Order: sequence, then C-alpha cells, then structure tokens
Amino acid sequence: MRSKHSTTHALLLLTNKINNGTYSCGIFLDLCKALDAVDHKILLAKLEYYGIRGVPNDWFVSYFSNRIQFVALFGTNSDNQPVTCGVPQGSVPDPLLFLLYINDMPKCSNVLEFHLFTDDTNLFLNNANILNLETNLNIELEKVSKWLFPNKLSLNIEKTNLVVFHSPQRRMAHKLNLSISNMSVKSDN
Repeated sequence: MRSKHSTTHALLLLTNKINNGTYSCGIFLDLCKALDAVDHKILLAKLEYYGIRGVPNDWFVSYFSNRIQFVALFGTNSDNQPVTCGVPQGSVPDPLLFLLYINDMPKCSNVLEFHLFTDDTNLFLNNANILNLETNLNIELEKVSKWLFPNKLSLNIEKTNLVVFHSPQRRMAHKLNLSISNMSVKSDN
C-alpha cells in the first residue's frame, strides 16, 4: 500500500476539511461497467507511457490480443466476436490494470481532489462559500466529462451521488445543483 493513499487517509483529510469550517462536497462517481469498458488499445498505450516496454509490454499485447467471445444457448453457438475492451474479471491484474487506465484522470482538473479505488472514483472540493463551491464544481465536472469521453468510459448517473459535508454550526442555505455530461447529479443531503 502506498503511503497517504488509503481509505483511512482519505477520511482523515475529509474530516480535517469539515472541521476547517468550509463546505466540502464529495462526488461519488459510478462508472458504467467500468472493468468491461477498458479499451485495449488505450490501455496498451497507457502501459507503454508508464514505462511498460519490451517483454512485459509484449506479454500484455499478447494477453489482450486475439480474444474472442460467443454465446452458446441450447446447443447453438453464435458467431465468434473479437473482444476489444474489458479486463478479464477475477484475474489478478484486473484492479491494477483498471487503476492504470484511469490513473491520468486527476490531470483533467487542478482543483478537484481525486481518490481512485479500483472502479470507485471519488472527487472532493471544498469552499467557504456554497455558491462558489457549486460554480467551481460544475466547471470541474465538465472537465471530468471531457476526460471520460475519449477514454470510452461513461457514468451511471443514477448511482452517482454527491454529499455536502459541513460542521453542525454551519447551515446549508443552498442546495447544490450539479451536473455532469448534462445530467443532474443526485444529492444525498
């Protein structure tokens, strides 16, 4: 485990922000079929960018090449179809491969704080002014949306939620209205 990258560390950071007297918004993204959506060409390019070259790269190219799938039902098989996306679930490297796939997501925003845990992506932003928080979040969520599209990932907006954390002394005079990809983000407040 990497230092300062655990769920406990993320919780401590959030607690400190709440106790700091600001509003802190957590957005809990649910990516649609995240592990199934990993595009092999994009993943292989990212692996090479991260320095996986030579024999290890050849192994991954081989691992993702020439995969086929078909459906068998009542003794009849469909035609074979090439598999061009998805990491084999249940395999040892699948969580790591997915994290490498989305590892560059935080580069889309210099403002949001990202916490990536396999297919759970959490975004945080805090501000002393609730209206400024809303404005900034909508700007940054547009950047996240623009990162998702070329990486062939999409949100399950029904399972994506936001929670505004604040100290009990601070009342919320305004309910946040956030959207990503022109879809409203559901609030748990």
